[in-house]
Amino acid sequence: MTERVSFRCGRRLVTLLVALALQALSPGRVNAGPADGRELSPAQQLAIARAFAPTLVFHPEELYFPISAVGSTPTEGWAARVDQYRALPRPDKLSRAALAYRVFPRSDDRQAEIIVEYWCYYVFNAYTIHGGFLPYRVSDDHPNDLERLYLVLTPATDAWRDNEPADEGWARRTFSVTSVVANAHNGSIPANRYDARGGTAIAAPLAVLVELGSHAMAADIDGDGRFKPGVDSTNATKFPWGIRDDGDTWRWYRPGFMDARDATATRLCGPVANPEADAASCPHYALYPADGLQQWFERLELSTREREDMVGRTPWAVRMFGDARVEDLMAPTDAANGHEFNKLLRRRRTDGTGFSVGFTTVDYAPALVLARRSFWEVPSPHAPDILAEVAVIVPKGRRALMETTVWGSYSVDAITNVMFGFGWFSEARSTSPTIGAEIRLGRFRVRPNWRLKDGGFDARITTIF
Repeated sequence: MTERVSFRCGRRLVTLLVALALQALSPGRVNAGPADGRELSPAQQLAIARAFAPTLVFHPEELYFPISAVGSTPTEGWAARVDQYRALPRPDKLSRAALAYRVFPRSDDRQAEIIVEYWCYYVFNAYTIHGGFLPYRVSDDHPNDLERLYLVLTPATDAWRDNEPADEGWARRTFSVTSVVANAHNGSIPANRYDARGGTAIAAPLAVLVELGSHAMAADIDGDGRFKPGVDSTNATKFPWGIRDDGDTWRWYRPGFMDARDATATRLCGPVANPEADAASCPHYALYPADGLQQWFERLELSTREREDMVGRTPWAVRMFGDARVEDLMAPTDAANGHEFNKLLRRRRTDGTGFSVGFTTVDYAPALVLARRSFWEVPSPHAPDILAEVAVIVPKGRRALMETTVWGSYSVDAITNVMFGFGWFSEARSTSPTIGAEIRLGRFRVRPNWRLKDGGFDARITTIF
């Protein structure tokens, strides 16, 4: 009788988890159509990009600044391009600073929005990360680095319909900045996000802090030269990356992770004159359209060898365990439709949700594991996130096993989650509390699991797709 009851409970748990997984696959409705029925002309897009162009605040020891990728030739390999840039005097580097931009409408269930997207391209990424929970130290040096900054604008209804000349004054009268989303790092690390409260607007030009070497970005709302969770970010996340000049990956953010951007910091201002900024202390960067960059790169019609020489090639270890592909960072091919923006907002959920395949140890033999997992990020800095998983395990020479589990998942650093939960396991035909840990290595997950009721243990390595 007990086994029959346990089996029924397990079957119900499977049904529940499958329903939850299907629900997780249904995204909220987001459209990339014209806001309020209006298209933006190229002149209007440029005016908006100029009017809200941020001030970038760099570490005084920064060696690389954003530059236009347009103009490189296939005969100029990436190594030569990096060496030439390094040899430039600092004033020349700053005088060549440039950001790509694109402006497009986006609407969700609540309101129409205009997204201003800035691409900061750097010829090199120089950064070393070191673990928190696990004592590792890894170089993240590579050619090409692309960081994206998004400003979400809300149009004023009356002004949006005015037929005024498209200049910076029109843009600032017509729109206000209500949200800032800045890329931190790839993988499961959430973006640095600030949403204006109570219908207020974020003043322009916005100051944006830039991480030393790796160029992650975060808004500096109060202008004090430091990133502070809750002040310079408002998204309720358990893992605020902020700015980490030292490469530390601990979950708990500390002020010592970054050096203050004081009077010695290097600043780059947008192309529109800022009365509060001295031209000598805040040189201006140029703006160029991102679609022009994409069209230029397509016209090169590079062979595989030419492309590899020009943009570099991701080492095999990074391909297997990393998140970035250097081949895609010089001239991204994605369209101006909000798809990448939506991915950035859902990064942790997307990273933890999907089908997984890999191997696990069950009793005496390695076994194939196939699973469907769904991840929910709980909007609380203290409560664990939720991971639900349905898995089929196929041992060699034995019949298949099935398990369904619901986990509470709590991140302790950038790659490690500790987990506790409850599941049903066909091997024991019973339910059991479980504990484990999941270590993320690029596209791979390494996870040891312990069943507390019967002492069962297995370790598995899987990849999510």
